[in-house]
Amino acid sequence: KPEEKAEEEPEEPKIVKDLKEIDDKYLALEREYEKAVQALQKKYTEKQQPFLDQRKQILVNKEKAESDEDKTLGTPAVSGFWREALKHHPATQDHVEEWDEPVLDYCCDITKAFLDDNDFDKGFKISFHFVENPYFTNEVITKEYHTDPPEPYTGDINCKEVKVIGEIDWKPEKNVTVCKVAKKVKGGGAKKAKQKGKEKEEARDSFFRNFFRNLKVGMPIPDDVNLEEAQALMDEDDEGDDEQMMELLLENEIEIGHCVRDQLIPYAVRWYTGEAAPEDDDDFDEDEEEDDDDDDEEDDDDDDDDDDDEPPAKGGKASKKKGAGKGKSAEECKQQ
Repeated sequence: KPEEKAEEEPEEPKIVKDLKEIDDKYLALEREYEKAVQALQKKYTEKQQPFLDQRKQILVNKEKAESDEDKTLGTPAVSGFWREALKHHPATQDHVEEWDEPVLDYCCDITKAFLDDNDFDKGFKISFHFVENPYFTNEVITKEYHTDPPEPYTGDINCKEVKVIGEIDWKPEKNVTVCKVAKKVKGGGAKKAKQKGKEKEEARDSFFRNFFRNLKVGMPIPDDVNLEEAQALMDEDDEGDDEQMMELLLENEIEIGHCVRDQLIPYAVRWYTGEAAPEDDDDFDEDEEEDDDDDDEEDDDDDDDDDDDEPPAKGGKASKKKGAGKGKSAEECKQQ
């Protein structure tokens, strides 16, 4: 049948088959190399761990606290250590809202580990450790990144699931992932007066909502995902479906996870001070604007040559602004 013939793949030339055999032998050796690298990485990770333990002991030393209040925080010797490190790292700084900061002050450590010490390709986990605090009862909040082995020809890592172990057990009126807003009452008179002052809870952006979120291939997009931000991860001309959007969300998650695991945790003090943070592009923007101004002046000169009687155009280059905050603003929300 013609349809069956169209579906049949043409047989590869012998030379291509021979080349693929060589390719497979190369790949087999590459897999052997990767196992050796993992063994070496495991060895040196164990050697490095005492330094991270030493860092924690210095940070939690209450004798070094500057005040009695600091003694109750996660890192008494350097209050707000992990909060500031997270705020300075490009991968996490946009996740930390102002209402998250007091909660993060009770973080005493952030640790990392592979899900399987004998097979790093299965993924890793990041754990946030907290001292007793007014916000929740959890001592540890762990986020697991479940991955497939890297693609053999590109090295791309496919994240199939991000899982938070256990829910955050918020104490009454202390959940920073929601805010209280006044209920809108239709009508007037006695009905409006009766409903006045009543409030309802609404979800808002928070590190503890956006970072600690469960995602998995095949599941629907969670209701609290900022769809505008998720859409921004896709190509401009590509509307995409839930499956593609979930794939991009997971890809974004694994990138952030790698940054926290490989950059923020081992070199936390450099992120705390901000010295590890990349320099702003202000200089580049200024140079770019100067070039644009020069171009505008040249264009104006040309216009003047063409028509001396025509007045120069008014206006200038619009200044760049950072994106507006997501979710409810501080004015709209009332802290619980």
